[in-house]
Amino acid sequence: MILQLYLLRQLGVSIAFALAGLGILVVPAITVQAVQKLGGAGIAAVVDYIPLVLIELVPYLAPIAFLLGVVATFGRLAADNEWTAMASAGVHPVRTLAPGLLIAVLGMFGTHHLLATVSPDWKYAQRVYVRNAKVDAFRGLGKGRTQFEIGDFFVDAARTDGNGTFSEVVLGIPLESEDDRAGGEQAAEDAKANMLVVVADRIRIAFTGRDMEVFFENARFLRDDLGVESEMPYFRRPLDELVGAMKKARDDPKFLTNALMRRRLAGELEPGDQPLKERRREDYRFEIQRRLALSSTYIVFLLLGAATGLWLRRGSQLGAMATAIGFALIYYILSMQLGTKLAEVRLIPLAFAAWATNGLFLVAGLFMARRFMWR
Repeated sequence: MILQLYLLRQLGVSIAFALAGLGILVVPAITVQAVQKLGGAGIAAVVDYIPLVLIELVPYLAPIAFLLGVVATFGRLAADNEWTAMASAGVHPVRTLAPGLLIAVLGMFGTHHLLATVSPDWKYAQRVYVRNAKVDAFRGLGKGRTQFEIGDFFVDAARTDGNGTFSEVVLGIPLESEDDRAGGEQAAEDAKANMLVVVADRIRIAFTGRDMEVFFENARFLRDDLGVESEMPYFRRPLDELVGAMKKARDDPKFLTNALMRRRLAGELEPGDQPLKERRREDYRFEIQRRLALSSTYIVFLLLGAATGLWLRRGSQLGAMATAIGFALIYYILSMQLGTKLAEVRLIPLAFAAWATNGLFLVAGLFMARRFMWR
């Protein structure tokens, strides 16, 4: 019992340090991503956006922290010859895995709760927040800024009076094309081809409801097929079109909780819901299994982490950590690519597609545990 408590304490400390380290690395990257996505929405919008992204990353960062903690703990046991002493005292390797298994089970339940209940709503809230922040940023045009860009829309002026009026302006306005409305694959190229660039002595930007209005003075429209001057042209466009439509519908599996998907699979539809097509039913089933598979990574990482720590006992801790991170990256890349591709072709059961990567890594973990722990 004393041994298990000792290992539990060592694992807890190592996992906590690993999670803190990952947070220090991830938060700056999230901040940069938030600034890019939100554009000119302001620092307050960026700060509010970061928690929406973090809650989505926790189910991935927590298992990696667990893996790093296991590698550090067992690597330390081997480096300090404590593993050799335990083996000489007749301690079975399974007993050393028990504390890690306890943490793994707790992590599995917590991660599955996040993936199945919390993360879907927060993930959709993240998309809605970005959209609303961009709209709010549009409404804040002219508050002392002479340059502004969101998506393909941009304003570049020499000066502004701070009330939505700009002088000596170059303005870029994306024009809607047929492929934009249809969501075609060439939409991005068409957006560039249909960009209207305006050079004007002066513009005034105003907002009416959900529309943006732009008034020009002495403007010249620059396009290959259009090059005319106008004393006072006028432009009006819905903000939703400028910001861009939501690419994913609210009933996409990634935005739904497991409970809601199971109710829909059982035929319990809410008023206004359409009966599920077979393809959508399969998507729901796969997403439910995928979340279960991701939650179970702790067991796989326990075997891989313990074996890796003992395997690299004579090497540096940095090498062991790098190997562990390599395992985690390969796992998540395969789970996102292999499982999704297998599910798309529908040649194998969806449950098998969702659990394929776990199966491969479980075999590898058992082999490594047998090789480096039971010898």
